[in-house]
Amino acid sequence: MANWERREADTLAEAIDKHRKNNPHLVHENAQLALIQRAVDEAANTVSTTAGDLTRHRGHVCAICRDSRVMDCDADQGWSENCAFIRANTTQYGAL
Repeated sequence: MANWERREADTLAEAIDKHRKNNPHLVHENAQLALIQRAVDEAANTVSTTAGDLTRHRGHVCAICRDSRVMDCDADQGWSENCAFIRANTTQYGAL
Protein backbone atom coordinates (compact mmCIF):
# COMPACT_ATOMS: atom_id res chain seq x y z
CA MET A 1 0.00 0.00 0.00
CA ALA A 2 1.35 3.41 -0.89
CA ASN A 3 1.93 5.91 1.88
CA TRP A 4 -0.96 8.02 0.57
CA GLU A 5 -3.36 5.08 0.88
CA ARG A 6 -2.12 4.30 4.36
CA ARG A 7 -2.76 7.92 5.40
CA GLU A 8 -6.26 7.68 3.91
CA ALA A 9 -6.95 4.53 5.94
CA ASP A 10 -5.64 6.25 9.06
CA THR A 11 -7.84 9.29 8.36
CA LEU A 12 -10.88 7.05 7.98
CA ALA A 13 -10.10 5.30 11.26
CA GLU A 14 -9.72 8.68 12.99
CA ALA A 15 -13.07 9.87 11.60
CA ILE A 16 -14.84 6.72 12.77
CA ASP A 17 -13.33 7.00 16.24
CA LYS A 18 -14.26 10.67 16.64
CA HIS A 19 -17.78 10.09 15.32
CA ARG A 20 -18.37 7.22 17.74
CA LYS A 21 -17.11 9.25 20.70
CA ASN A 22 -19.18 12.32 19.78
CA ASN A 23 -22.38 10.37 19.07
CA PRO A 24 -22.83 7.73 21.79
CA HIS A 25 -26.60 7.79 21.23
CA LEU A 26 -26.13 6.10 17.82
CA VAL A 27 -25.70 2.70 19.40
CA HIS A 28 -26.52 0.52 16.37
CA GLU A 29 -24.43 2.59 13.93
CA ASN A 30 -21.53 2.78 16.37
CA ALA A 31 -21.49 -0.99 16.79
CA GLN A 32 -21.23 -1.38 13.02
CA LEU A 33 -18.61 1.35 12.74
CA ALA A 34 -16.53 -0.27 15.50
CA LEU A 35 -16.11 -3.38 13.36
CA ILE A 36 -15.03 -1.30 10.39
CA GLN A 37 -12.70 0.78 12.56
CA ARG A 38 -10.77 -2.32 13.65
CA ALA A 39 -10.34 -3.38 10.03
CA VAL A 40 -9.30 0.12 8.92
CA ASP A 41 -6.81 0.44 11.79
CA GLU A 42 -5.28 -2.83 10.66
CA ALA A 43 -5.26 -1.63 7.04
CA ALA A 44 -3.44 1.55 8.03
CA ASN A 45 -0.73 -0.49 9.71
CA THR A 46 -0.34 -3.23 7.11
CA VAL A 47 1.81 -2.69 4.02
CA SER A 48 0.04 -5.50 2.15
CA THR A 49 -3.33 -3.72 2.19
CA THR A 50 -4.48 -2.76 -1.29
CA ALA A 51 -6.34 0.26 -2.64
CA GLY A 52 -9.24 -2.14 -3.21
CA ASP A 53 -9.30 -2.90 0.53
CA LEU A 54 -9.49 0.83 1.29
CA THR A 55 -12.32 1.23 -1.22
CA ARG A 56 -14.21 -1.65 0.40
CA HIS A 57 -13.85 -0.15 3.89
CA ARG A 58 -14.97 3.25 2.63
CA GLY A 59 -17.97 1.58 1.01
CA HIS A 60 -18.96 0.00 4.31
CA VAL A 61 -18.82 3.38 6.05
CA CYS A 62 -20.84 4.94 3.22
CA ALA A 63 -23.52 2.28 3.51
CA ILE A 64 -23.92 2.92 7.25
CA CYS A 65 -23.82 6.67 6.82
CA ARG A 66 -26.39 6.69 4.00
CA ASP A 67 -28.71 4.10 5.56
CA SER A 68 -28.90 5.90 8.89
CA ARG A 69 -28.58 9.41 7.40
CA VAL A 70 -25.68 10.17 9.74
CA MET A 71 -24.46 12.87 7.32
CA ASP A 72 -25.76 14.40 4.11
CA CYS A 73 -23.88 12.88 1.20
CA ASP A 74 -23.31 14.54 -2.16
CA ALA A 75 -23.01 11.16 -3.90
CA ASP A 76 -25.87 8.73 -4.50
CA GLN A 77 -23.50 5.78 -4.42
CA GLY A 78 -19.83 5.08 -3.94
CA TRP A 79 -17.33 7.20 -2.04
CA SER A 80 -17.54 10.98 -2.23
CA GLU A 81 -14.30 12.91 -2.62
CA ASN A 82 -16.03 15.57 -0.47
CA CYS A 83 -17.06 13.11 2.23
CA ALA A 84 -19.00 14.98 4.93
CA PHE A 85 -18.31 12.18 7.42
CA ILE A 86 -14.55 12.62 7.02
CA ARG A 87 -14.68 16.43 7.00
CA ALA A 88 -16.83 16.57 10.12
CA ASN A 89 -14.82 14.03 12.07
CA THR A 90 -11.15 14.73 11.42
CA THR A 91 -8.85 17.50 12.50
CA GLN A 92 -6.23 16.87 9.84
CA TYR A 93 -8.52 16.95 6.79
CA GLY A 94 -7.91 20.62 6.13
CA ALA A 95 -4.17 20.07 6.08
CA LEU A 96 -4.25 17.47 3.27
